[in-house]
Amino acid sequence: MDILQVSKRAGVSTATVSRVLNGSPKVRKQTSERVRRVIAEMNYVPNTSARNLRIGRSEMFGLIVSDIKNPFFPDLIDQFESLATAHDIDVVFTHTNYDSQRLANCVRRLVERNVDGIAVMTSEADEAALQIARQRGIPIVLLNQPALSSKYSNVLVDYMRGYREAVEHLVNLGHRDIVFLSGPEELSSVRRRRTAFEAAARKFGIPTGGKHLIPGDLRVEGGRAAVEIVLRRKPRPTAMIAANDLMAIGALLAATTAGLNIPRDISIVGFDDLPLVTLTHPQLTTIHLSRQEIAAKAFAQLVHLIQKKDPGGSSTNHKVYPRLLVRESTGPAPARPPRK
Repeated sequence: MDILQVSKRAGVSTATVSRVLNGSPKVRKQTSERVRRVIAEMNYVPNTSARNLRIGRSEMFGLIVSDIKNPFFPDLIDQFESLATAHDIDVVFTHTNYDSQRLANCVRRLVERNVDGIAVMTSEADEAALQIARQRGIPIVLLNQPALSSKYSNVLVDYMRGYREAVEHLVNLGHRDIVFLSGPEELSSVRRRRTAFEAAARKFGIPTGGKHLIPGDLRVEGGRAAVEIVLRRKPRPTAMIAANDLMAIGALLAATTAGLNIPRDISIVGFDDLPLVTLTHPQLTTIHLSRQEIAAKAFAQLVHLIQKKDPGGSSTNHKVYPRLLVRESTGPAPARPPRK
């Protein structure tokens, strides 16, 4: 069955059937309804491969994320796919598991699928891995890769604003001994978050580095391990700010298990605002980073680059601004006995 049979039965031209399939507003409502009724009756499925050959485009976007199991990414993926669906674009997903070599393989596979554009929404992006797409003239948008912002369009995260709000919030509650639960230092995203925290802390006269920096792994277990270190400190820090929500949740669970009251004994702040944080007890104060906004900016920029037909030479940077959401895991700093 082909489009010609549909057009004959509906009494319209094949061009009109194509316009209906593509959602064109140029077709009268009554005609569109008749064509759609015939399509349903005949169980007609458009031959997208043939159409793609005619228009020279696949009508597919590639979307690469760091870790498909990380709860940070489902909202981003869902928003990106929703926008693509509204534009009759299919999305091919893949993830790197934080591996630069795997990123190169992901990009190559998407290029082989002849996608129209690629959103690389990963915490790490090796420029060499992107070259094959650039050589083929396929637009790329990156997530928070300032080192590549002169060559590739970026959605940049202003970590400074979020951590400044978090540190100011704790300082206003009387906290002066604040530790930062970090992640693997080889990840540039972790280094940027730590740098932003340290800059915010210095602004308010809060000590940084040394005993105020606790290593972690960006997972719940990393937060649990951090609390073991905190509990051995004399005096114990009065507040913890984590590089992400998973470590903050791990810290909260471990501290509660150890008999601490949150936030009476210690305050905890996360980063990301995952859906999980409203299910903890107490609910987690965290820095909200909008995955929906990241996805929307990345999608819009891909569409823009394709319409400009200048995938290689354009580099536009859009910023996303995290903000603090105060919930129940932060409170006044506990009083300390005077020094003898």
